[in-house]
Amino acid sequence: MPQARLLAIWRFFLLILIFVTFTPIYWTLLKINQNLGFRFGRFYLSTWRKCIGHQLIIKGELSKAEPTLFVSNHSSYVDILVLGTFVPARFVAKQEVATWPVMGWLATKQGTLYIDRSRTAIVDGTDTLLEYLDKGESLILFPEGTTSDGCRILPFGSSFFDVAMKKNITVQPITVTYAGWDRLPMPHYMRKFCGWFSPDVDLLPHLWAIAQWGTVQVVVDLHPPLKAQDFASRKELCQASFHAVRNGLLKAFESPISHQMSQA
Repeated sequence: MPQARLLAIWRFFLLILIFVTFTPIYWTLLKINQNLGFRFGRFYLSTWRKCIGHQLIIKGELSKAEPTLFVSNHSSYVDILVLGTFVPARFVAKQEVATWPVMGWLATKQGTLYIDRSRTAIVDGTDTLLEYLDKGESLILFPEGTTSDGCRILPFGSSFFDVAMKKNITVQPITVTYAGWDRLPMPHYMRKFCGWFSPDVDLLPHLWAIAQWGTVQVVVDLHPPLKAQDFASRKELCQASFHAVRNGLLKAFESPISHQMSQA
């Protein structure tokens, strides 16, 4: 479709223009004042998200507790653009994210904590998270440990919920759903394509493909915060978070996208 390709070319032009224009400002602010740089970084991520045609529909209230452990499902690198837009927290990601083209660079500059998720490194990873929580910094964690196809929620790993139990902090589950396409319910095959979970698909060709679409509505459901002190173990806290995120995904797919937009 020539029109779709022209749309993708225009969007890639905007992405390159933003990269060339914003990167020196971003770099300078990070050197002068890291907090100010991170705030500009959220604006940077938001601008990139808008350029590729992803519109946010935010439901619920963001936790005001400091620090908060935000836990979300994970289906694509676009999740970084989505959550990085408005959640004032550091991402916690697997080490491979740092190697992603451009997105890995942005994630790194935004202070992402890269954690080795192997069993032998879990303790060191937990200690790292505790250090940042002690400083009052909130974190964004993807407990699935990998990306999914966006049509289901993979089981959550409970190991990193231990930091919430040790520090007795607030945990807020978040569901990110790629639910709409040009204000209509997204077809099932497109939902799966929104996810970037196959090692056989390179990032840039995937981005080129989704840039040819119209506008994608991304429903972000901020669930009621959970207090660690209300749970007997990290596994119970993990399961409560998992059920909240899974129910949010089902609800986003079942509700008409036009109604969800009216509630945004």
